Amino acid sequence: MTSALSDPASEHRNGRHTVVGYSFPTDWALNESVDPLEDIVTKLLIELGVDPSGRHFEQTPARMARFYREFTRGYDAKPEQILKTFASSKQDLIAVTDIEFQALCPHHLLVYSGRAHVAYVPDGKVVGISKIPRLVQTLAARLVIQEDLAADIADALMAVVQPKGCAVKISGRHDCVATRGVKDASSRMTVVAFRGLFETDPLLVVEFHQMTADCLRTCQSEHSEPAEMCSTERYQ
Repeated sequence: MTSALSDPASEHRNGRHTVVGYSFPTDWALNESVDPLEDIVTKLLIELGVDPSGRHFEQTPARMARFYREFTRGYDAKPEQILKTFASSKQDLIAVTDIEFQALCPHHLLVYSGRAHVAYVPDGKVVGISKIPRLVQTLAARLVIQEDLAADIADALMAVVQPKGCAVKISGRHDCVATRGVKDASSRMTVVAFRGLFETDPLLVVEFHQMTADCLRTCQSEHSEPAEMCSTERYQ
């Protein structure tokens, strides 16, 4: 078998033999009816010395293709279609906390996961509660570093909802840290993004951190859902 690496300028064969500077062998049989990722995974297994026809590997290419498609579905996300808003005169700080998410690290294509806390101060509009977890989980379904994920969530909320300000805190554990290199499975990274009022009002920042630290514990003692709405004034 020839080397897996090829000249980036090599000829494009049959539409899919060359993928971003990577060439499959010329005798590689491609099935045009399957996801192109399946062919790539099959080739990966072969390069790793695995027989892809083995009983534990026959469905591996299809499974991995579905996995990566699911974890990158966020590239087609349109926040304006996710964030349904309602007119409201409320101006109280609102937080949706402990939103579970999973994302792919762009450096090693490994998963990192954790929880996100999103808060905002309305300015004429409030967001449907379920839409904020949907926004977080959709934007997480990309190859994105945690720092950019927090910023993207905050920017989307500001652009669509146009609140007086918003805050996003994301805490996550990274498989690329836990399983390789330093192999530290206990460390967690936290990123915070502030927009609008949160950039100029330190008391609002303190209230946000207090809500994300304490409010959910009270909510979880009363409700089983992972994400609960907490506000300085409850409303429907």
